[in-house]
Amino acid sequence: MRIRVGSGGKIASRALAAVAMLVGGFAAGCATGGVSSQSREIWREDMGRVTRATLETGLDKIVRKHALQIARTQDSSREIYYETLWMTREVLAEEEARGVTNARNRILLKGRRLESTMAGAGVYRITWELENEVTAVGVEGWHPDTVPGAVVEEFRPVYSDLMLEVRTGLIR
Repeated sequence: MRIRVGSGGKIASRALAAVAMLVGGFAAGCATGGVSSQSREIWREDMGRVTRATLETGLDKIVRKHALQIARTQDSSREIYYETLWMTREVLAEEEARGVTNARNRILLKGRRLESTMAGAGVYRITWELENEVTAVGVEGWHPDTVPGAVVEEFRPVYSDLMLEVRTGLIR
């Protein structure tokens, strides 16, 4: 395809280059399965609209299946919150090269109430989050760090199983 550039040639060329960069960046993000190469300290996914009972039933099954331990829950009329204990893991080679000495992750489920059903049960917008913290040479204490793609893939089955349980529970 040939594009004819008139008197505003430089501006049109720059605009075309900018569009190409945006489209190329978007395509690259899609090719990685949505895991951005940018620094992300939290892997976050929207789980959609879910009732509390459906979430709790699915979460109970997943906690047992994946040997997770719930450390804290909060429940108010407007929000629900679940947090697992921190799970230590092996330091990856890419982290070790940056001076990381220890690594850990935890899962958070956060829900904001949207509406009530006819039976009075709340419908919540649920968000899954996987936090990543590390210790490093020369840095005191635990601190947030980029979630490596390998860690996302390690926890993806937990997320997928919970999504399946939630979606199956909505059908029941």
